[in-house]
Parts: sequence; C-alpha cells; structure tokens
Amino acid sequence: MNMKRNVLALAISGGLLAAPMAATAGPEVYGLIDIGLESINDSDAASANEIFAGFNSAGGNSDDRDFTLSNAMQSRLGVRGSEDLDYGGLTASYNIEFAVDVLNELGGGMGNSVGTRLGWAAIGGDWGTIKVGSQWQPLFEFGAWNAHRTDVHGYGSYFYTTGLMSNSLAFGFRQSSAISYQYGSAWGHSDPFAFNVTLGIGEGTRTVEDEDGEEMTLANEESISSVAVAGQYSFNQMISVNAVYIKEFNDYADGLGDEEPELINVGARYSVNDALEFGINYTLVDTDNADGDKRDSVAIGSFMDFGNGLDGHLGFATGSDDRDEDTLEGRDLDLNVYGFVRQALSDRTNVRVEFEHARYDGEAGTGASDPSATLVMLALQHNF
Repeated sequence: MNMKRNVLALAISGGLLAAPMAATAGPEVYGLIDIGLESINDSDAASANEIFAGFNSAGGNSDDRDFTLSNAMQSRLGVRGSEDLDYGGLTASYNIEFAVDVLNELGGGMGNSVGTRLGWAAIGGDWGTIKVGSQWQPLFEFGAWNAHRTDVHGYGSYFYTTGLMSNSLAFGFRQSSAISYQYGSAWGHSDPFAFNVTLGIGEGTRTVEDEDGEEMTLANEESISSVAVAGQYSFNQMISVNAVYIKEFNDYADGLGDEEPELINVGARYSVNDALEFGINYTLVDTDNADGDKRDSVAIGSFMDFGNGLDGHLGFATGSDDRDEDTLEGRDLDLNVYGFVRQALSDRTNVRVEFEHARYDGEAGTGASDPSATLVMLALQHNF
C-alpha cells in the first residue's frame, strides 16, 4: 500500500509541478471524499443565498423532494509540499488542490466535475510567509472560525453578509488571484499575535449589452482589486480577539458596477478547557450603493468535545439590512440556528449530522409572512 501511495504521489507531482521541485520538495498527496443525504423543508422558497440546499448534487435539492445526495463539502484531491532553501533560512512551499464532483461521472470525462480550490506558491521564514495564487481568505481564518465550524451547512449569517461582496470575495472562503503576507496563525490560540494582509490582483468582470444588444464582457480596470487586513491577539492560549477589514476597488469602462463595498469583522474566542470553547463574530458590510445601505450579522457559537471521538457544535445568529424587509435584497435574518454532531469511526473516517434553520422578518420577497427554511443532512467522510 505504501509503495502504491508513493508511486501515485510521484505520478501526480510529476504531471503538475516542475521536475526540480518535485524531486526535492517531497510532495504529499491528500484528499477526502464526503457524501451526504440531505433534506430541506423550504415551502416558502426562503433560503436563497443563506442555505445552499443541493449544492454539488446531481439535480439540486428543493422542498419538492424528500431528500437527495449532496457533495457540498466538495470532495477533493491535493498535492502539497515544502523545501528548506540554502539561503537565509528560507522555506519554499506549495499547494495545489482540486474539488472533485463525485456525484457527477459525466461519462468518465473530466468536464466541469473538477475545479481548482487552491493553487499557490509561497516563500517564508521566521519573519512570516508571502503567498501568491488562489488561497484561503483571511476573513475565514480570522473571523468565521470564531462561530462557524460546520463542514457544509451552518453559515447562513456568514453568507448573509459576505454574499454582498464581489467575485471570489463573495461568501468569504477562498480568493482567486491574490498575494498575501502572514505572520503567525489565527486558527488556534498558540501564537500570541497573528497578522495578515492580502491583495486581490486584477479580479472582476461584468457582462453588459452593447448598442446592438450583443453581450460583451468588461474587465475591472483596477490592478489591485481588493485589500484585506486581519489581526489576532491571544492571551494565555485561552482567549483570542481578532478583526478583519476588506475593501474592494472596482472601475469598469461604462462607469456602472463601480460600487466598492467594505467589510468589517470583529470577534473573539474563549477556550474554557480542552473540551469546551465559545466564540462570537460580528460582521458589517457597507454596500457603497447610492443610498449607503448596510447589512450586518452577529453569530455566537459553542464547540464541544464529548470524548471517545464524539464532538459537536451549536450556534445562533441574526442579521439585519437597511433596505425594505419585504424585499429579497432587504430582508432581515431574524434567526439562524445551526450545528452538527460528529462521531469519529477512525482517525480518517467520521459520520455526522448537520442541521440549519433560518427565519426571516417580513415577506422577504417570497410573498409569505416571516418565511423560514430548515435543512438536515447525514454525511459520511473519509480522509486520505
């Protein structure tokens, strides 16, 4: 088995990386397969951009179905590695990761069933790390992690605000075409101080119609299309406080779509002990539209380790928008409840139940009074 794994690692790295890097950097092949059985109750069609039912399912999912299979966690295959350089104590590293739609075989062809999740090269030392390429946004590490840790469903309030950002910044996970500098890590409390600044480079397109009614694509003329600054300070490896600021820069030839939204996120985490942690996360987005409308959300999460491979997560959130609550764009998120219970079956395999509920004030663009949606998913995950 080890021989097969080494051969696979060499084969993949040889096809994706330059020969000298593959020979010296010791590539590691990794991945996971995650498939869930998902059911949603959404008779008012309320979920919109907060609960993504049927994401990466063969035919989507809706209230009309009893259940469907979901690959929303995005099964994946990746290669990563690092190399100590004979210069100034520097280390070079890289990561290429692909999402694989395991529920869509497309006749055995590649088609759209494989897509890039991560693709970066980095160089670093004691002073920090500079990373170039498609990478995780600092907002997720320095913000969302405070209160959202489900694998798939449980990000309703997070999507409620981050969904107003543009391009790959939308929904707050990974970012395309970026250059970042980071010192320390914000994933836990181990580093007393962590800092990140990320520049989005040349991102942004929009489709418009010309004088003849033909569609044409305009590119954002800004070279630096966004900037993000994030920081975290930790006390006694128990308490961490953090903040993130993001600003977009948009300039299109027709002068339309030039809004430049801003996002501010502040939060904190407190580890009571090794088995219990609490976190809070507040996010505000200024849409930069003509009326200066804003949208915000606040989430409180708890994380529990029950022992014997059993852990859980429970969170509560709410959100509000300056615009008319009886419209889809202005609806208030009255309540968002989410979480999971997960049982490890081995070091690499687990089974979990995820749930999420969202309720809105007003008609929320659905025609129903205070519409709501509830989703439950049973999933099996294997890591390798």
